[in-house]
Amino acid sequence: MRRLLSLNLLLLLAGCATQPAAQADAPGFFAGLLHGLVAILALAASLFWQVRIYAYPNSGFGYDLGFLMGFSLSLIAIMLSVMARIGGLLTR
Repeated sequence: MRRLLSLNLLLLLAGCATQPAAQADAPGFFAGLLHGLVAILALAASLFWQVRIYAYPNSGFGYDLGFLMGFSLSLIAIMLSVMARIGGLLTR
């Protein structure tokens, strides 16, 4: 019972979170696509410098969609590269 009450309280508190309204120059789909493609590099750079991986505030759904597509493409490219190297090692 206590867990259910705590969960309800947490969800109620999370429902109060807001994001600032998008401005005219907020990053959109193509900026999200680019940021998603370089997200892994930005993550590595953020260990040493003040680099942000995700633009905030952004235009909303369009930026998120572009970011996810770009990040997915970068992961697919890395996996294909690794698979080609592993396949090359296994077929020698």
